[in-house]
Amino acid sequence: MNTIASLYLISAGALAMSAFQSALVARNSSFGRACWAFAAICLSFAGFQYANVQQQLAPGLAEAIAAHKWVNFFSILLAPQFCYLVASLDPSRNAFRLTYGIAFISAILAVDNFMVPYGYRFSTLETEAPTELVWGGHAFLLFGETTAAYTVSRLLSLGATAFAVVYCVRVQRQKARFSNRLVWSSAALVVVTTALGGATDTGMLRMPYLSGFGFLFLAASYLLLVRREATQRLTEKIRISAALERELENHKLSSRRIERALTNDELTRLPNREGALEKLRAMFVWSESSLTRTAVLLLDLDRLAIINGTRGYEIGNQVLIEVAQRLREHCGKRRLVARLGSARFAVGIAGHKTLAGIEREVEGIMAAIKPPFTVADTVLNMTFSAGVAIYPDHANSAEDLLASAGLALHEARDLGPGHLRMFHPSLQQSLSERIGLENELKEALENGELFLHYQPQVCAVTERVLGMEALIRWQHPELGLVMPDKFIPLAEATGTIAAIGAWVIDSACQQLQNWRALGFCDVRMAVNLSAQQLLLSDLGDNVQAALRRAGLMGEDLELEITESVLMQDPQRSIEKLESLRRLGVRLSIDDFGTGYSSLGYLKMLPVHSFKLDRSFVRDIGTSEKDLEICATAVGLARNLGLEIVAEGVEDAVQADQLRQLGCNLLQGYYFARPLAAHAATNYLMDQMEAAA
Repeated sequence: MNTIASLYLISAGALAMSAFQSALVARNSSFGRACWAFAAICLSFAGFQYANVQQQLAPGLAEAIAAHKWVNFFSILLAPQFCYLVASLDPSRNAFRLTYGIAFISAILAVDNFMVPYGYRFSTLETEAPTELVWGGHAFLLFGETTAAYTVSRLLSLGATAFAVVYCVRVQRQKARFSNRLVWSSAALVVVTTALGGATDTGMLRMPYLSGFGFLFLAASYLLLVRREATQRLTEKIRISAALERELENHKLSSRRIERALTNDELTRLPNREGALEKLRAMFVWSESSLTRTAVLLLDLDRLAIINGTRGYEIGNQVLIEVAQRLREHCGKRRLVARLGSARFAVGIAGHKTLAGIEREVEGIMAAIKPPFTVADTVLNMTFSAGVAIYPDHANSAEDLLASAGLALHEARDLGPGHLRMFHPSLQQSLSERIGLENELKEALENGELFLHYQPQVCAVTERVLGMEALIRWQHPELGLVMPDKFIPLAEATGTIAAIGAWVIDSACQQLQNWRALGFCDVRMAVNLSAQQLLLSDLGDNVQAALRRAGLMGEDLELEITESVLMQDPQRSIEKLESLRRLGVRLSIDDFGTGYSSLGYLKMLPVHSFKLDRSFVRDIGTSEKDLEICATAVGLARNLGLEIVAEGVEDAVQADQLRQLGCNLLQGYYFARPLAAHAATNYLMDQMEAAA
């Protein structure tokens, strides 16, 4: 075997390796089809080089011609393969159509190649023996008169080359790999060596086909470029991974900060409700493994709203901080101590097998927070309402345990400040009924189960109706009539109060407009606002829209706000009332006398009237104390230039006494119970006829 044959075999092996590497790249490349086409071209050139060796080393002419036909076969495959490579990169449909056309012609040439005596290139041969090479040695180099099929093959190769060049030039500015000088130089070398092969076929040159070596240089250039891009991608991937790791670490730090913010109370640094639930779940696991009970003690700081309203929020916050410190000092770091709401704390109690042990620990906690609080040189004697629930006796989950303790706390608050109650099964029934009502209340408005009754407000002197108070009712399909004190707290807890409140205002305004159409022009409408409804951001917009739809003025509507609601956030309440007053709406304090308001605070409220609570009116005829309270309230209203309405008037004695005190308006069963819309209309009509 001579040196040139060895080079051919080495190049064939190198081209086969190039095909293998290109196939590996194709598995993870977005140009998969192009990589597979390049691998096929490499294999075809490997076969081309190997067939050349067989031709050059053939022992006789017949063997050389047989090997030459395989050289022709592999060279015929190259034109459609090159076209397919370019077409796989070109999104236009015509590229594949051209490829299929060239493939069809190449198939015909391949068949013709094995049918004719000398292959498709030659019609006659001028070679009968091996040729002496320029650099020494001998090899069978066939040449002679070429055929028309050979001309067609050269034209196909020329067309495929032109197609590839045009495409590469068109995308040169878009694809960096096509603008590489090494690739362009290699492609030019392939063109030159292919042209030299044509000169060998005609006998102009006495040298073997060199196009395989030219393509080997192109394949090596391409693979070097791919390796360089792969290295760049790997470097970029490492850079991106490092950046992602840094970002992930920053995200984890931010998440921990956010989690701490979400699960901890900012004022007291205690866990909030979410944090308490997490700790309770962990306590449950330990309780089950140790066969002990876990209890929750809920504490409500009584009359915190009074401190906020009379002494300011700064003092109230200091009291809360002091309560948190006392609980932490008594319970230690291992026990659960959390702040669940504005004045509500939760303490976890674990490790007791008997109820007596839990009771003793509850007594110790209550004793720790009982001493007076000294804040800003002021001594405050505070009381706490408390509720206790035990796992697994009273609940099976952290959420249900807090809910059960909350029911016990609610019962304790009903008894007055400073009471403690343990959860009992009858409260569970109340909890189940509450959950059922919450779900049904969400659909009550849509199902038309809510409606309004109207109770007259009459002039204390003439007993002429000057106003109607809209009172919401719920006609439950199974429970019958449900009063607002049962479902309004549920509406606030579930968030449906916004929709229900807007409906009440709109419906009341529409009803007032109906009465105006009947000639009752002096009657105004009063509507109660709940605690959450007052603090809704869109309350003013809802009121204005309802007045506009009904064609009413602002002074036609009076909004009643409970005094205790105003005391929960005095500053914000004043801001909200002022924005409502700017709409022209009348404002009234409902249940006046029950919210522990200071005189200075009352003078700041932008209201038009007070509504004296029924608890003072009820015993006005028999209790000197209640009579004195009513007289003081009426006098306060006069001094502030406000109107006063007395509710809960049930008999003539109460009505006479309230008139003598100077009340402006009276309301109660003595004049009329809350009436359905048609009944209220009849009441107004009857009064008009009586006056006539």
